[in-house]
Formats: sequence, C-alpha cells, structure tokens
Amino acid sequence: MSLAAKHVCFAYLANRPVLRDVTLTVNPGEVLYVLGRNGSGKTTLLSCLAGILQPVSGQVLLNDKDVRQYSPAERARLIGLMPQVHIPAFAYTVREMVLMGRTPHLGLLGTLSRNDYAIADEALESIGLSDLHDRPYTEISGGERQLVLIARGLAQKANILLMDEPSAHLDLSNQHRVLEIVDQLTHQGLSFVISSHAPNNALIYAHHVLLLSHGHVLAYGTPAETLTEERLSAAYGMRAEVIYGQSLDSPMPRAVLPRRPLTLSPESLNNPGSELNQIFEQSQHSPQLLLITGLTGAGKTSWCTRMAQVARSQGLRVKGVLSPSVFEGESKVAIDLLSLETDEKCRLAVQRNDRGAELATVLWQFDPAVMAWGNDILGNLRDSDLVILDELGPLEFLRGQGLVEGLKLIDEKRYRVACVVIRSSLLPDALERWPHAQVVNGYSRV
Repeated sequence: MSLAAKHVCFAYLANRPVLRDVTLTVNPGEVLYVLGRNGSGKTTLLSCLAGILQPVSGQVLLNDKDVRQYSPAERARLIGLMPQVHIPAFAYTVREMVLMGRTPHLGLLGTLSRNDYAIADEALESIGLSDLHDRPYTEISGGERQLVLIARGLAQKANILLMDEPSAHLDLSNQHRVLEIVDQLTHQGLSFVISSHAPNNALIYAHHVLLLSHGHVLAYGTPAETLTEERLSAAYGMRAEVIYGQSLDSPMPRAVLPRRPLTLSPESLNNPGSELNQIFEQSQHSPQLLLITGLTGAGKTSWCTRMAQVARSQGLRVKGVLSPSVFEGESKVAIDLLSLETDEKCRLAVQRNDRGAELATVLWQFDPAVMAWGNDILGNLRDSDLVILDELGPLEFLRGQGLVEGLKLIDEKRYRVACVVIRSSLLPDALERWPHAQVVNGYSRV
C-alpha cells in the first residue's frame, strides 16, 4: 500500500501557511523520516497524511485514492497515527491502552475477541512490556508510556504507521529497540513515516528523508543525499558536522554532530598555520564568512576591532563598518557607526524615547540619515581583503530595514573574508540564510 502527498499546502490561518508545496511518496516496506526544527510543520504533515487535516491545496493519496474519500473507519484500518504526547482522561491499564488499537477492527457490537487480546499481548511482548500489562498507564514513566503507544500502533495492524517523535523520552537502548522493531516490520511490508529530531536515527534506519524548513521541503531523498552539513545547518540554524565512513569504495555518512563555535584569537592571524590564517588562505579560492556571535556585552565589537588592527598590520585591505557603544559611566547610552575605510564616525542610535519612531528596536532609535550613510558604504564596497559588518540584527533579519546593503553584500558573496556580528538569538536565521558560514565566539577576552 502506497502513501503519497502531491504539492500539499496547509494553513491554520489564512495567509499564514504551515506547509508549502510538500510532495513525497512512501512505498510498501519503506521508512520515511521527516526532520526539521520545532515549528517546521512535521506534526501538521502527519495529520494531513492521516486524513485528519485537509490540505488547502494539493492531495494526499492512499493507493492512488484521495485519503479523505475513505471513511474514518477505513482510514483507521489502513493508517495508524501515534501522537507525540498522550494524556488519558482515565487510569486505563497498559493492556487496555494497547487494546484501543484494535478499535477499527471491531464488529458492529464493538466486542473484543480472543484474537484481539492475543494481538495486543503480542504487541506488548514485542516491546518488552508484558510485565506491566495490569499497571495503570498514568502511573508508569514517560518513556514507558511512549512504548505503550507504540505497542498500540502495532496492535492496530495498519499498513502504514505515522509516528510523531517515537523515540522522545526513550533512553538509548529503548530507542533502538523500538526502531529495530520498526525495521523488522518493514520486511513484512509495513511502511512508516516518522517525524523526529534525531538525524542520527535517520542515518541508520531511514530509506528516505524529508528535510523541512518553515513548512517547505529543503531536501528529499536518501539519507546520504539529504543529510549534508550545509542542508542540516540550514534546516536547524546551527553548524552541523557529518562524520563519514567508508562503504563499498564510497564515503557514507555515519553520524551527525553539532559543531561548536570556533574560538579564534584575532592575533592568531600572525601565526602561520593557525586556523584563522588557514581561513584567509582558503579565501584565495572561495569566500569565507565568519559569524561573530555572543550575548550582549560579550565584546563582539572589540573582537572585530582587534581583527581589523591585526589585518591592517599585515597589509590587508580592511573595509566595512563598526558600531561601537557609547557609555556614560557604566551605562550604554548610544551607538556610533564607524567607517573602517575613512575612520569617519557618526551617531547611529540613541536610547529610544520616541515610541512612534519608524526605524527603531525596543531599546534604540536610529538616525535614518546615518543608516543611509552606512548602506552607502556597504553598497559601494569594493577591493577589500577583509569586510567587517558590525552588526546585522533584528532590523535587517526580521523587518527588512537597517543595513540592508550588508545583507545584500553577504548574499552576493562580494567579499574575500567577511566578519559579520550576529547576536545569539538570530544565529539560526543567519545560518539558514548562509549555511556555509563558520560561527566564531566573539568574546573579547579570547
């Protein structure tokens, strides 16, 4: 039995789509993993595939027939949906919870048969929970509840099982026990669609992977095709590293790891063979983007200032803008904008006192003329070895205002090496936009 989505779009509210043009196919005996950040549309997609939600446009086809043309009872016999979280209203026993999976198969009188009990007991045994069958479901651990829901899905005997984060709350041993059972069931012709936050499980168990980002398909194919460092970095808004092993004369991905931010001292540019020196050497062949990040007050501007000084001492052409803070005592009262080419400086922002200011954040209101000056600097920037852009923030990423020429400069890769200051909260947005970037800790003490 096949399941397919054809150009599916869905929205809970008009003009706010959750899914955008999603297309996929699941054939008998296949496991499809759906990966993506929280809010990317994974659970909504499962509900559409199950026929619970109706797409705004596009179709979900079960054996080439629109899934909504099946009656609810027919759908339940063919497709099982295992939710991520389930809190029962009553203290059913574990066995009673699993027996609920047999509901689509009951006759007119709704009476459980000896065969139904046998199927439920077999499902419990396969998961390793037979000794808990009389325990109240509400009194077992979260991980054990997850296993019970999986047993209920198995007892349903559907041809296709949709599983919403089945390995959540499970320890490593139970995760792989469940996924091994899933793998064994595929050899019996069952199909699975699994939403997950575990790309490593997808590497091991998936036949295909659908990588979602803000409801649209970022990648769809085999694990090796989809789970690349650049695509994972874009999907999750973090730098990912894929570890490869050798298999039949070709490298195969074996593990996905988060890549910690680099710790680079600007002064290390003076040391041949240092990591920073290698980045500048690589820039002779391809543009190198460094995202300088950290919390407010970490010293990102100080890091960039030191970087500019060291680069100039080596005869490198440094251009761009800095935005040094202005203090009165220990209080930050304003922000300047400094041209690294001319050393000219203007007052960019002051503490916000005009609630009607158009060019403003929660704390600061910006001088439109100075912002235009900054855009003129960045828009006409040419012939540089190092570009420093301090900073791109909420105005640029969330509102399309501010130093928009800076966004354009980085998008078009008009640089050899670029150091762009990004606050920690916006790092996922930046990495989604520039997945090739490297993240650097911008602490001034480094």
